[in-house]
Amino acid sequence: MNEKLLAKIGLNKYESSVYLTLLKQDSMEASKLSHASKVPIGKIYEVLKALKNYELVEIQPSRPQRYRAVDPKSAFKLMYKRKEEETLNELKMLKETFDEIERELCKDNSPQNVETVFWPDRFRNNELNEMLDSFFEKIEHEICVVIHIKYKPGRSELYDASISTFSKAYLSLVQRGIKVKILDPGSQLLPSLKELIDSIEDLSFKHYIKDLMEVRILETEYNFTIIDSKITLLDIEDQFNMSRNLGMTRIYDESYAKRFRTKFDELWTKGELFSLT
Repeated sequence: MNEKLLAKIGLNKYESSVYLTLLKQDSMEASKLSHASKVPIGKIYEVLKALKNYELVEIQPSRPQRYRAVDPKSAFKLMYKRKEEETLNELKMLKETFDEIERELCKDNSPQNVETVFWPDRFRNNELNEMLDSFFEKIEHEICVVIHIKYKPGRSELYDASISTFSKAYLSLVQRGIKVKILDPGSQLLPSLKELIDSIEDLSFKHYIKDLMEVRILETEYNFTIIDSKITLLDIEDQFNMSRNLGMTRIYDESYAKRFRTKFDELWTKGELFSLT
């Protein structure tokens, strides 16, 4: 078994490394497991907690505590059953969402106001840059972004790899005088933005950033973007790999955007201010 296979069922690099290490051992203490799996000691308990939630690892009642891998056959059967139930629930919720969108659109008789875009399996060369440029070029005043907790570091390789592109795109919006408000769960976007801003020598532009860009930290299950209080962007999730998106739906409906803006403002009050400078 290798890490690539485990990644396909939702385990990140650290979780895969710890689990594969435990499969080779009867049981181990956390400190020794950290060394053997090459997972930092500061991360090992978080990783073990995640594996326990997956029911892939169990804690033995000893002092100090020892950890062992659950029998893979039974563990993966249970994991598959849970994933199946979660997928069915997600599909049900997705259908309800699209049904609600359809009902809202039927009210004003404008089904042409919904556009769906599907992503390639991998972005090549400047594809991601060009896509963001096309999405952002028509923004006139403000963009409000809510980033799902699944985009915390290590949970989505594709997102982590594209962070630099998103950071530069948001700063480009600020250069155009666009207000940028981001609710982030603590993803790699935060250090990426901070690093870019620290490298800027133009003090007047840094002051501009302070006026136009605000980021707050909040772990949330919500995931949407609002543009100019007119357009709502919703991700289309891969139901068999929730860390990956298949594409995006753009909804050109001010009443719909207003509802999401109300939710954004509610979440915004709960966020913790992140200092960009």
